[in-house]
Parts: sequence; structure tokens; C-alpha cells
Amino acid sequence: MFQIIKNMTTVIINEKTVKGKKLLDFLKSFSGESFVKIKDEPNETTKKAIQEAREGKLTKAKNVDDLMELLNS
Repeated sequence: MFQIIKNMTTVIINEKTVKGKKLLDFLKSFSGESFVKIKDEPNETTKKAIQEAREGKLTKAKNVDDLMELLNS
């Protein structure tokens, strides 16, 4: 199937609030419809960061000043 998406909107919903849960439940009621797609997975940048953290590729610092020096170098 070939689909052209002319306009797309990303909505960020705080699932920890009552209203956020209700809104997400409402949107999920449209599952299977072509006009709503809910992605419950992190984007590629976040996936990469999670993988690097699991591999131990972390920035370690003694304190905030040390961390800022490492990040700015």
C-alpha cells in the first residue's frame, strides 16, 4: 500500500494525568483507522541513547563542575 501524508501532527500526551489517560484512551478507540497512528516506542535518537547506556557508554563525572567541563570539551 502506498500512502502520501501531506499533513501530520505530533501530540505529546502526559499519560500520568487523568485527562491525559482519558485522551489517550479516546484516541486508542480509533485503532485500526487510517487517520490515527499511535506509536508506543521511543524515537531513533532515544533508542540509540538507551543502547549506549546499556553498553556502559556513559559520561561519568565527580560533580557538576566536572560534568560541565566534560560536556563542554
